[in-house]
Amino acid sequence: MIKCEEVLAELANYIDEEVTAELRAQIEAHLRMCRNCTVLVNTTRRTLTVVADNFIAPLPKSISDRLIERLGLHS
Repeated sequence: MIKCEEVLAELANYIDEEVTAELRAQIEAHLRMCRNCTVLVNTTRRTLTVVADNFIAPLPKSISDRLIERLGLHS
């Protein structure tokens, strides 16, 4: 049985569907039994979807001002 560490090491390849059929089957069997890895895979997929959809969350002005100040970008 594949271990959590191995799932983590192959996470990007698994999500990108760049693993062998055998490894995919092992990961999916592990996911059926491991809630932590299932949450990790699902959260990573959702995060990638948000990023891929060019989601832009507006920053509150106070945070934006502090960031600009910290980066020395103020005029």
